[in-house]
Amino acid sequence: ALDEDEINLAIVNEIKGNPSRITFYSNKGEVLITVLISVTTTNERLNISPSKLKIVSEVQKLNCLSDILGFELVDKAEENYINITNGYDDLVAKINFINKFGDKTDFQINIKKILDNNDRE
Repeated sequence: ALDEDEINLAIVNEIKGNPSRITFYSNKGEVLITVLISVTTTNERLNISPSKLKIVSEVQKLNCLSDILGFELVDKAEENYINITNGYDDLVAKINFINKFGDKTDFQINIKKILDNNDRE
């Protein structure tokens, strides 16, 4: 668990202008988790209330994002949540954003791989 006053940092690496990796660091400089990604972007307004955001996750290894991001991990939600799903042949998970109206946005983060300490450069 993180200290209450701990602030985390996410570094997004890109290849040719496209996000390819997100590494989350603690304020002590420790790597908390690294994920290899691709992103489906959109120009639409997300209509998400960050102060009320929750996380619903089917992927145990990504449940730590709740602590890292400071959002409550819940079993289900109707609106304003991050939905982490599994069951894809070529992906570990998909992260979708459900807005404050209960609608899925077009913005999606595709998790290709979760790196552990042996995989990191």
